[in-house]
Amino acid sequence: MNFNSVNKIPFNGSDCLMLAFDCQMKRLGFSGNQAQIVVGVDGRISQSDLADRIHALKARFPILEAHARRGIVNWNPYWQIKNGNGRSHHPCVRRHHAENEAHLNRIKRDVLNRRLDIRRGELFCFDLVYTDSAQVEVIMTWSHMLMDAHGAEYFLALAGRSATLAADDTQAGLVSGGYTERMPAGPKWQQAQKSFQRVDELASKPPVSLYTCSNTSLSPRLDYRVASFSRSQTRTIFDLAEKCGGFLNESAYFSAAAMGEFQRLMQSRNIFPAGYVVPVSIDLRKKGTRLPVFSNQSATLLYGFDPEELREFDTILASFTRQTQAAVREDMIASNVSAMELCRFIPSRLYARKIRQAFKGEIASLVFANPGKVLGNLSTFMGQPVKFQHHVPTIVVPPGMGIVFYTFSRQLYITLIYVESMITPDEAGGFLDAVGRHLMSGRLI
Repeated sequence: MNFNSVNKIPFNGSDCLMLAFDCQMKRLGFSGNQAQIVVGVDGRISQSDLADRIHALKARFPILEAHARRGIVNWNPYWQIKNGNGRSHHPCVRRHHAENEAHLNRIKRDVLNRRLDIRRGELFCFDLVYTDSAQVEVIMTWSHMLMDAHGAEYFLALAGRSATLAADDTQAGLVSGGYTERMPAGPKWQQAQKSFQRVDELASKPPVSLYTCSNTSLSPRLDYRVASFSRSQTRTIFDLAEKCGGFLNESAYFSAAAMGEFQRLMQSRNIFPAGYVVPVSIDLRKKGTRLPVFSNQSATLLYGFDPEELREFDTILASFTRQTQAAVREDMIASNVSAMELCRFIPSRLYARKIRQAFKGEIASLVFANPGKVLGNLSTFMGQPVKFQHHVPTIVVPPGMGIVFYTFSRQLYITLIYVESMITPDEAGGFLDAVGRHLMSGRLI
């Protein structure tokens, strides 16, 4: 990522796509393209101590209070770094007290649906939820334009001082080294064309989302459910994934369980689309590092499934593997990055509009992610042991439903996030239970 000046940091292509999704969600009344990490710790955490740490990080990394701007001539979005090191007017750490589990869940949903004031530089915030059992849940909410899930893990570790600031962890170090530096020199139109052609290919059997097919008025709020597996269950699942999944075995295995159950949910609603489209994020960070933090380092591969392929676990696995091999052979990751980079020079919403037009108003059937292992330094937070960590991913509306798989402390977790009135809490719990059974058995049961 190049610097136009000391106070201007340009968005990369993936940042621009996140901006487009933010505009789309706000247009529909949602809080925006925001994501969360929730960690549960034993013992109390000082609100003032955490606030002091956050303000120290803001002073060291001014991008944490930057404003998103667009160039007058080329329309490229960039972060405008504010001058001065005064304390922000944003309350960066809020405190809540949960009287019981129901109250805890209500607080967490309200925090999830609170809109960040990104126009005034509020790009993230922390909420501390205290319970009567001397435990605290730390919720970090951030704008997805600023950083992706892996970057957010690193930043959360810095806030909890679980990760040591390295010598190169400067303002420049945490935003430089964008994914384009690891791609073929410069985005080329011919390369980007392959990405657009892939969209047109999948559009021959366009997806239909639960959100669009809902017969009731949907409130612009999100809800989520989390499923976890014991360490022995996790070993069983990963052994089956290695045996059955082949190349990218974990993602193939997880998608087979998720998509097989998703089709069953669609059929229970009497929805029979011509095809299913699933975007899968591919991490482009340098191996062994979380840097750069303050940018999105990912590309997206689009997977398409015929309804007949989703009836059996093995056929889903085979289709996922076949499409992955084709994407590698045709260098589709570079093509998608080139497409996103070219879209920096036009209003970012046009890239999302291209997909929606091709898919007749849709973007995907279901959002899917597999960020893998959680950053090891997040085993403690502000000196307290971390009991669990949950990712609450951002989703696009439509489709208004997403699922993410990740491991923490050698345990597999799954988060299902959805528009709260689109499916019921019981349906969400039943969906996760069924996905768990599929993972444990290696087949759709």
